[in-house]
Amino acid sequence: MAAARASSHTGSNTFEFVSKSVEATEQFGEQLGRRLVPGDVVGLMGELGAGKTTLIRGLAKGLELNPDDVKSPTFILLREYPGRVPLIHIDAYRLDGTDAAVVWEDPDWLFSPHKVTVIEWADRVGTWLPDDALVVRVAHKSTNQRSVTCEGRSARAQQLAELMRQQMAQTPLADANPCA
Repeated sequence: MAAARASSHTGSNTFEFVSKSVEATEQFGEQLGRRLVPGDVVGLMGELGAGKTTLIRGLAKGLELNPDDVKSPTFILLREYPGRVPLIHIDAYRLDGTDAAVVWEDPDWLFSPHKVTVIEWADRVGTWLPDDALVVRVAHKSTNQRSVTCEGRSARAQQLAELMRQQMAQTPLADANPCA
């Protein structure tokens, strides 16, 4: 069982999902992946072990990619998974100086209108995170629980956050609760 909360603010739409299992986190990612379209960017933030890669495995499944192919690109910085909608998976954990310059050398490829781009450790990329990215924060609540918060700052990201709020309110893993 999981809980969902939503809050609308001027200029943003925030939605929180409380996952009580690895499977629920992956399902959340899958539902998000089903709603992503080419050109969408998702910025993932959260501490080590919070479940960012688990969420991306679900997202890959939602994009009709093999989730077993998803590996964290921590040491190689990025991976591309080909498919109907290709997925660019960037891990910014180790980015600094020269590495950062190399990764961001071709932003037209990274943020292609023909691909979905997901950035783990998006809080480390500064101004490289597009303004229209859906920001997803994953945080430990307890040993088995994770808080997954989506924040939409642009019209498209707000739409994604609202679609996810609605979906998770209807799924057997989630209960919708108004935001306090």
